[in-house]
Amino acid sequence: MSSRSLFREGARRHLPRSHKQGGRMGLNRPGVKLWWMVALLAAPVAQAFTDADAVRVLTFARAQLSDTAAEMPSVNRSPKASLSNGTWTTVANTDRVAWTQGFFPGSMWYMFQVANEPYWRDRADLWTRPLEVQKTNKETHDLGFKMYLSYGNAWRLTGNTYYRDVLLTSAASLATRYNSTVGIIDCCDWNSSWNIPLVTDTMMDIELLLWGAQNGGPAQWRTMAVNHALRTLQDAVRADGSSFHYVDYNNNGTIRSRGTFQGYSNSSTWARGQAWLVYGYTMVYRYTNDARFLAAARKVTDYYLAHLPADLVPNWDFNAPSQFKDSSAAAAVASALLELSALETDATRRTRYRTAALGMLDSLASPAYLAQGTNSPGLLLHGVGNLPANQEINVSLIYGDYYFVEALLRFNPRPNYPWYSKLSFDRSQHLLGTSNTGTRTVEFDLTPLRANLNGGIVGWTDSSTEVTGFTRLNMALRMSEDGIFQVRNGSTYSFLRRVPYVPNQTYHFRMSVDLNAKRYTVWVKPPGAAEVMLMDRAVFRSDAPAINDLGRAAVISTVEDSDFRVNNHRVSAPKLDGDGVALAPEEPLPESLWRELDVPEPFQAVPTSSER
Repeated sequence: MSSRSLFREGARRHLPRSHKQGGRMGLNRPGVKLWWMVALLAAPVAQAFTDADAVRVLTFARAQLSDTAAEMPSVNRSPKASLSNGTWTTVANTDRVAWTQGFFPGSMWYMFQVANEPYWRDRADLWTRPLEVQKTNKETHDLGFKMYLSYGNAWRLTGNTYYRDVLLTSAASLATRYNSTVGIIDCCDWNSSWNIPLVTDTMMDIELLLWGAQNGGPAQWRTMAVNHALRTLQDAVRADGSSFHYVDYNNNGTIRSRGTFQGYSNSSTWARGQAWLVYGYTMVYRYTNDARFLAAARKVTDYYLAHLPADLVPNWDFNAPSQFKDSSAAAAVASALLELSALETDATRRTRYRTAALGMLDSLASPAYLAQGTNSPGLLLHGVGNLPANQEINVSLIYGDYYFVEALLRFNPRPNYPWYSKLSFDRSQHLLGTSNTGTRTVEFDLTPLRANLNGGIVGWTDSSTEVTGFTRLNMALRMSEDGIFQVRNGSTYSFLRRVPYVPNQTYHFRMSVDLNAKRYTVWVKPPGAAEVMLMDRAVFRSDAPAINDLGRAAVISTVEDSDFRVNNHRVSAPKLDGDGVALAPEEPLPESLWRELDVPEPFQAVPTSSER
């Protein structure tokens, strides 16, 4: 049995705070809907959901996704919904009708965004590339879900033109489904009872066309997406902001039928269908800055918020008597509202939407919905796939998990996620980019989590150097077997002052790195004490690979995973004086002063093994 319920990254088990469960009562009482609307309008920005909560949930997400990647039968299948035995149902990546294959690689691309670890980039790429076969699929509208979430995130985070080119081919395939008479993307061919249908889901897929038009594709792709969004607004959104799930058209463009295919009844509002509209109109407004789409986003959002229970997680259908929460709808809307609150031009609405989004995240991160401590392979409990078809009810859904992670990263795109030490060189690495050249300042906080780290190391090298051993590191800080900090200096480890490390105490380090001279100076500030120079102008390791940039860091254990952590790692240009000249590194204390202070002799060299 996997250790899904444990936090692998070294975080301690979370003690849940009290959480109000609104459940089925909430807005069903007379007058409560009005109270909820007024409260949202008047309330200050919620502070319940915090950066610490985001890091806690991301830690759990990384453990779950890592387990899922290890347990998937092959990279040719992707997870969809949880089973009671703690495994996933899976979908072939070659399946042309299925719509969920992009969510798993997309989630792993988000994990790469969290801490810039090549490990997650490589795992995401492993599940992204098998989807290339879908780029010429003209049988479905769901190329947006399949390709934009996988290849789109890959292109955004890596800039690799391979991903962009696959996306443009995919957008061209999606554009073939545009019906110019009706002005929509025809959703699908699999339902013989429909003629020319649109579904609210397609509001998510048209981002592929909008992106494509901005990235080398023809301008008419944008026109297709805009026309589809306007026709959906006209025919699928009711006057009160609720929605039909589908609209089917005759060949001449007149409406043939409307209903809620995955909802309770043709007059009801399916919660996730409404979520697709909240997200979709927000996204289209981002691309177009067209006020009609901001108005549309407001309209469908206001209906959604007005019909929520107290815990802000909707019933699967807003009008259904059967009560099955759909956490996937809540996750998608939480993500959408964080974006809408940033785009919103009205200050009152901006506050209201962000307050609602944070409340949703707070509920989803609580024990009521987070899968921590259960045997679910996913992140969120209580999702509903297709209730009328009796499929995937009260389960974890890979798409709900994706939008939950996306919401966390919209809440904070660069969370202060700890870098926990790893025994595996592959897992220990973090990318810093290719622009850190010349003279740079490096700062970070380091916290030992055990008394004897037996030579645990934080090291740095070039962006193009893969760390496969200690000899690949040009610079290194070591926590020695006898409990002190040491700096790699050529062929040895050295220190000017003996600074011991103590478990669970945080030490702030500052480094001045001269990549041209291949030297670096290190200062350390112990907790509650003044900063001291640990090593002055240490020499880069001579047997390490060539280095042109400060582009990669490695946090390496030698005892066990997560026996120390690094926080707040940042690389910056050096401070300048009044004339714009870089300030020189501070000079070390003269030897006479070291003796007056009754400290050990300066520059103590420590023999080192060839391994470290």
